[in-house]
Amino acid sequence: MDAPSVYTYNNFRPFLADWQAWKQELEPDFTRSEFSRRLGLPRTRSFLNDVLRGKKVTSTFVGRFTQVMALGHEEGQFFQALVKFNQAESSQERELYFEQLVQLNRAPRAVLDREAWDYYKDWRNAALRCVLDVIDWDGEDPVCLGKKMFPRQTPGEVKNAVGVLCKLGMVEKNPLGFWKPTQKTLSTGDGVRDERVRQQQLGCLKLSEQAMLAELPSGERDTTAVFLSVSAEAELVLRRRLAHFRSEIRSIVHKDELPASRAFHLGMQLIPIF
Repeated sequence: MDAPSVYTYNNFRPFLADWQAWKQELEPDFTRSEFSRRLGLPRTRSFLNDVLRGKKVTSTFVGRFTQVMALGHEEGQFFQALVKFNQAESSQERELYFEQLVQLNRAPRAVLDREAWDYYKDWRNAALRCVLDVIDWDGEDPVCLGKKMFPRQTPGEVKNAVGVLCKLGMVEKNPLGFWKPTQKTLSTGDGVRDERVRQQQLGCLKLSEQAMLAELPSGERDTTAVFLSVSAEAELVLRRRLAHFRSEIRSIVHKDELPASRAFHLGMQLIPIF
């Protein structure tokens, strides 16, 4: 069993608990008492238990935790930022450390295997998956759900998309009986070029055209289109920045702890014209 990845956590305390449990499976003597001892404290369970219950961790012990868990440099930086984020005492501090988490996070996402690429045959699958994160829908009224989407979807289109999402395990009913996504973010993996993905992207471009022509309230639409002439070296920089920006977007979504209230389509293209 692999060690828990700190990048998949929004709170450092569950990460500590999961890491210690994982370590004890490998080394039965690595109890919470032993964890405390390696942190330089008396052999007692109380310190780690207190931390897991909400005790504040000082910067000194943050460093000790990273050493005991043998976190790499980047993982250690992320862990330190996560501790500061969770212990922030003001909204300004929280925003500051949130931005650090976004910068340090290593693209948290579920990578789809080839069997799951039916998801990309129709942009409605991705759109509905996001919408279900925003609203509470029990599956009983596809007509009402379709009318709430932009552009409006027929009951048949809603049912088809839900069927794909259910088959692939991308949505499931929560304890209250509402359909919800099972993952915050998804990706085909970097560099993938499959015809089904291409078709989904073409559908997204058509969706963007519909949005441009539609009458939307002021401020709802945020679009930019530019033409550039750059050197080969600058092109490489642009492509790296776009890749980094995509990673940031996934990280922001992954680390968003508040309930979703809106669903958006974000499109980015860098297309050669000469």
